[in-house]
Amino acid sequence: MNPPAHRPQAAIIPVLLTLLLALAGLVLVPLTGTAATNLVTNGSFETGTTSGWSCPAGTVSGSARTGSYALQATPSGSNIARCSQSIPVQPNTAYTLSAWVKGSNVYLGVDGGPSTWTISSTWSQLTVPFTTGDSATSVTIYLHGWYGLPAYQADDVVLDGPGGTADTTPSTPGGLTVGSPTSSSLQLNWSAASDANGIDHYDVVRGRRPHRTSAP
Repeated sequence: MNPPAHRPQAAIIPVLLTLLLALAGLVLVPLTGTAATNLVTNGSFETGTTSGWSCPAGTVSGSARTGSYALQATPSGSNIARCSQSIPVQPNTAYTLSAWVKGSNVYLGVDGGPSTWTISSTWSQLTVPFTTGDSATSVTIYLHGWYGLPAYQADDVVLDGPGGTADTTPSTPGGLTVGSPTSSSLQLNWSAASDANGIDHYDVVRGRRPHRTSAP
C-alpha cells in the first residue's frame, strides 16, 4: 500500500518566502472616483466666513437654513451684491447647481450659461441644470440680488457632478504591513490615503502590473 499523499510543510516555506519578497515590488495606488459630489467650497458657509467666494458685498448671518451660518449679501443702488466662485469641471458633462435662497429677486446661475431666480420670504430652493462645453475646464457659479433691494440670503449651495482636473492628488498611503500569511495569500494592511473628494479604491501594483483592486 502506498503511503498517504500529503504536501510537505517544507514546500510551503518557499511559497511564503516568494510572496513576502514580492511585497518589495508592491505599490498602493489610491484612486478617486468620478461619482457625483458637491464641488462648491464652503457652500454651507459653516466656516463662519465667505471663504472660497468672491463676495465683496457679502457676509455671513446666523439666520441659516441648516447649520449655524448662511450667506447674506446686500445690494445697493449701483451693485447687485454678486457672490461667485470658480470651480474645475470636466468637458461635455452634465451638472446640477442648486441653492436655498431667501429674499427679493435672488438669482442663481452659471457665467455664460443658464440662470434662474425667485422672490421668496421663506427658504426656497433654486436649481440650474447645465452641460459643459467641449473644452470646458472650469465654470463660475454666482448668486446675486438686484439693485437697491434689501439683503438676500443663501445657504447649502451645491454643484453636483464629477470634479475637474484641478482635484488634489491623493496622498500616498503608508504603513504597508503583512498579516496572516497562508500558502496562497497575504493579508495586506495600510493606513488610509486622503483626498478632498474622497478615495474611491486602491490599486495594488507590482511594477506596472495591477494585482488587485480594493475598496477603501
